[in-house]
Amino acid sequence: MRKSMTKNLFLVFILSFTVSFLFNPWVSSAYEKEIKSLAAVLAENIAQVDKKIIAVVDFTDLQGNVTELGRFIAEEFSVSLFGTGKEFEVVDRTHLKSILQEHKLALTGLIDPSAARKLGQLAGVQALVTGTITPFGESVRLSVKILDTETAKVIGASSGQIAKTKAIEELLGRGIETTAASFSKPVKAVSTSASKSKAVQSTEVQGFTFELKECKRSGESVTCTLLVTNNEEDRELRLYANDGSRKSRIFDNLGNEYIARRCKIGNKENPYNAEILLVSGIPTKAILSFTKISLETTGVALLEVRCRSGDDFKVQFRNIPFSK
Repeated sequence: MRKSMTKNLFLVFILSFTVSFLFNPWVSSAYEKEIKSLAAVLAENIAQVDKKIIAVVDFTDLQGNVTELGRFIAEEFSVSLFGTGKEFEVVDRTHLKSILQEHKLALTGLIDPSAARKLGQLAGVQALVTGTITPFGESVRLSVKILDTETAKVIGASSGQIAKTKAIEELLGRGIETTAASFSKPVKAVSTSASKSKAVQSTEVQGFTFELKECKRSGESVTCTLLVTNNEEDRELRLYANDGSRKSRIFDNLGNEYIARRCKIGNKENPYNAEILLVSGIPTKAILSFTKISLETTGVALLEVRCRSGDDFKVQFRNIPFSK
């Protein structure tokens, strides 16, 4: 009888300890510890440069696309930075979003110094915390930067990694149509039949907004359709298919690479490159055609579009299912 009571008391103790451990608010998961560690480093950087008001914006992938994970990580950094106890204020992200909407500032994957400066004037923000998230094997790499809103220059940085748990992976896969991480001039709204259909992905590079509408398969051919909007003054844009070292290409979900066989932008079409004057604010359709696609292919892992407007640059979209 006594032995049975001792055993029961031991089981009660183990159960109580387990429940206490699982629900103890001081026990942090691995990702929380890493974020707190990075936040502590950033807080020291912010204190050293004497910035009193900061804001944390959505994290993106390397192409400037936002996922739910990017927003989640930004929220966690916002809380962790506040919890460091340093002598600076962290602007509430909901309030920050309201300011952006009220003054029609666009969130993009690129940094526009004048718009960052305007945000500083409107909200009194002296520094922005932004970063990228990059899947890397069984983990996700975090690269975080502190930007001076007056100059858009990096004044602090740190990096780390978190385990790619099931929950983290699910958030990583949930894309958000509007790209974000910093601030740009608002894109002019133009009502056209072409711009009404929802973009699969959207990003901004070199002052151009690229919206991927679809990658459609027909037998051994794939056609990727985009809308390109020039957000600055009227200027030329050249789109490349296969012209020397400048090649637009796709990689399928099997890892196969295919070079574009033809490109079209506006009413200009060519197997090498096509160039057209893009009027400011007017969405213009662009098409890239690929052939001899493996019949086993079920989607595009990476679409890389090569362009030129003054300088060469490339635009990337990832994980694109074929449209029906």
